[in-house]
Amino acid sequence: MDENQLRQLERQHKLRVKTGCETCRARRVKCDETKPECLRCTKTGRKCEGYKHVQTARHGSPSAAASFRNSAFLVVPQKPTSPNLPKPPTRSLSPDAMENRSFLYFQTHTLPKWTEFFDSDLWSQKIMQLSHVEPAIKHGILALSTMHERFESTSPVFTSESNDFAFVQYMQAVKHSNELLRAHSQGRVDVEKVLIACIIFTCYENLAGNYRAANMHLRNGLLILNQHKRGVAPEVRTAAQESIGNVLYRFDLQAMTFSDNTSPYDYGFDNPPDCPQIPEMYTRNSDARNDLVGLMRCMMWVSGIANINLNATDNPTWLRLYSQVVTLFDPWERAFDLYQNNLPSHEQGDPKVYAGNTLLKMSFIMTRTIVAAGTGLRTEMAWDMFKDSFKTIVDLAETLPTLTASVPPLSPQASTPPSRTQTPQLPSSKHRSIAPNPAVPCVPSPTGPTTTAFFSSPSPTRQPTGSPSEFALPSTSKRKPPSFSPSFELSPIVPLFVTACRCRDPILRRRAVAILMNCRRREGVWDSFGAAMVALHCIKLEEGMDLAVDPGTDNWLPLTSKCRDSSQVEESKRVQDVFVNVNMADRQIGVNYMMCNGVPVEKYVKF
Repeated sequence: MDENQLRQLERQHKLRVKTGCETCRARRVKCDETKPECLRCTKTGRKCEGYKHVQTARHGSPSAAASFRNSAFLVVPQKPTSPNLPKPPTRSLSPDAMENRSFLYFQTHTLPKWTEFFDSDLWSQKIMQLSHVEPAIKHGILALSTMHERFESTSPVFTSESNDFAFVQYMQAVKHSNELLRAHSQGRVDVEKVLIACIIFTCYENLAGNYRAANMHLRNGLLILNQHKRGVAPEVRTAAQESIGNVLYRFDLQAMTFSDNTSPYDYGFDNPPDCPQIPEMYTRNSDARNDLVGLMRCMMWVSGIANINLNATDNPTWLRLYSQVVTLFDPWERAFDLYQNNLPSHEQGDPKVYAGNTLLKMSFIMTRTIVAAGTGLRTEMAWDMFKDSFKTIVDLAETLPTLTASVPPLSPQASTPPSRTQTPQLPSSKHRSIAPNPAVPCVPSPTGPTTTAFFSSPSPTRQPTGSPSEFALPSTSKRKPPSFSPSFELSPIVPLFVTACRCRDPILRRRAVAILMNCRRREGVWDSFGAAMVALHCIKLEEGMDLAVDPGTDNWLPLTSKCRDSSQVEESKRVQDVFVNVNMADRQIGVNYMMCNGVPVEKYVKF
């Protein structure tokens, strides 16, 4: 709008203006605004002071000049600017109804179970926000949500249809992740988005039972993380990057404790884990968890390296890490005890905080027991002196509502065996046939007894000699309805599995198996029922039971007169190692129980 048009509008609407000469404005009379001196002043013999105030105003913005001409006349309106604040996660993600439904399921079902023991800003905030702006993360979340819902329902988890919703979403995520990697290599995308995509892909492939692909995503994620850490100073790393790293480290710990013949863990001297720096006192149990995971990874690495390399103890890298990790268990316990004794008021009585702290206690006791047993002679009998530690693990597990919500603690609590016709009473429950049931492991200690793990088969070409129907599901067992937990946190299943296999007290190990069979949990590669079935047959082999004997309706394995005490399980009859070969198509696990006498016992476990 030019000057003439503005003047016409002013005259039409009789708008009062502020652009007259200085003299007319002082006299409060109408100025004809002739330049350089107005006619009204010159005709009356007055000196016109000119238009200095107008020139000053016109050097400003158009809206300021218009406002100066007339405060009631707004021309050239400017687009208002608002602060660039991140939008909170919303439930509406897409114009597609199926995608919105799947995203809502992730928010209301998957996420609460993902953060069951510990809060996670990474999942509940960062990843939820990125799912609205980053296609690779969005489609990955939708694929995970769909897999979770299928595990919870009776519909098939895997389908061969090319338009399968979960598979389509996952393929979309992979396609967009390639674009994400290209953008990152060009410096246009930060490393956090790339690592989060690795995390989601690892979760999906583990749920799908594709352990080789899951291991590939995990290795790539750790490689990218390590490269990034070497390229930036510690003070430059963000809190989100630290949280992402801790998630990958927990995945790595699971990979150490589970390995079938398709995805053996690659132990090497090139990238040993870092020992954590233990504080005087923890202020959050999530920090205690991160450090405990670090200790467990160091322990597993030291043990795994020594197991495959007889000269490992002469390697300076191995010696350095071993000498560090063995001194950190006591400081961790002191720092964690101080935290528990000084719990903030808002955490006292919080069920999630209690569950997380209980899980940390179980994991720490298991880890310390493995280390302590490994300091003795290489004998399976060394585990017998840790009966009290195994009992504490079982006692703690029976206080976790997530494991025993409908199952009261077994009675009697002590190791006094019940009568032959009496078993602890547990409410019966149903359980559906589970989907991928990976087996589970720990790695042998170099200086002592092994740590009970599910390893890849030492002879991948050999298959179990029993028939696939030999170890059918117990016909009389009633199991709990599906309550699937697709978590990749520390697992309460692992300490219970170790207890069932390494503790030879007949009551304690049966209590551990009963908890595993009555709960319905899938935590990453660990499945409670699959772990229970493998441990169940370990007990039968060691105690000389008929392999056809099944647990009762309460999932309690009957006692045998051949074994009333751990001392009655001779070393030659004990299981030293467990190797597995998971067959997803036939829903069974080929298990190789390596006995202490050197004789392998190969069987099938249905799941």
